[in-house]
Amino acid sequence: MDERDLRELVRAVLAEAAGRAAGSDRTAATSATVSTTATTPPTVPRATREAGDPLAARVAAWIGRPVELPRPAGTFRPEGDWTFYRTTTPARLGVGRAGTRLRTETLLEFLADHAAARDAVWSSVEPGLLAGLGLTPLRSTAADRREFLLRPDLGRKLDPASVERVRREGTRGARVQVVVCDGLSAAALRANLPTFLPALVAELTRLGVAPATMFFVEHGRMAVGDEVGRLVEAEVLCTIVGERPGLRTAESLGTYVTYLKAPEIHEARRSMISNIHAGGLPPAEGARQVAALCLRALRERRTGVDSGA
Repeated sequence: MDERDLRELVRAVLAEAAGRAAGSDRTAATSATVSTTATTPPTVPRATREAGDPLAARVAAWIGRPVELPRPAGTFRPEGDWTFYRTTTPARLGVGRAGTRLRTETLLEFLADHAAARDAVWSSVEPGLLAGLGLTPLRSTAADRREFLLRPDLGRKLDPASVERVRREGTRGARVQVVVCDGLSAAALRANLPTFLPALVAELTRLGVAPATMFFVEHGRMAVGDEVGRLVEAEVLCTIVGERPGLRTAESLGTYVTYLKAPEIHEARRSMISNIHAGGLPPAEGARQVAALCLRALRERRTGVDSGA
């Protein structure tokens, strides 16, 4: 596109904008003539719009077929202001400015949250916590935290000593095998595991599928649980991992339920529940949902996209 083409494009855009403005003026004048007491009509949620909705018509013309616009979330309020939306999420909305810069309070909160996220990545789990929860410790092939972060592949494999320990102490043919990994947030385990894990064990036991010997993998990625599950020939694997921390969620757990008897195991064949923490899905409720997923996996003999979960 040369300079002349660019000028023509700018002229066309300006002409179109001017036409829209003129149309708006004419509409406003007509409305004033009809009624001097006219008020702005209320905003209608998309779920209640008719098929003749201009937006739906534009989308249909664009993709070449009729469309049904999605129903808005329950918290969607077109007329809502920042005050309303800030009560529904911890995200940074409507933080405002001080001149051209962020306000000091906003900047300090951002730096504090970023520091918490960094601390979570480099944190570790105390041995006393593992013993108190009945977790047998293992290690991945990553020598330390730095190597774990730089070499994700090493966090997906057990070291030789851990392989032997699983063979020696694991429960062969377990129906549900629980594996806990520190992942990218050991802080998530410290904050949530004392509530989540006992609740999960109690719920699985109540459902008649009490878990076998449970393991903890230091410097472990989510996929390291697959090796543990294969070594003990488990039917269903439940992997609990500290999730990558965000600026508002440095202590979030994620859980993956995998049916290990499938012909092939890949990411699409895992059922996942994430965001388990005090500010998200409460740990006790998360444990109940994860136990239900394990039972469903045993009953249907499938997980992930195969089961629609």
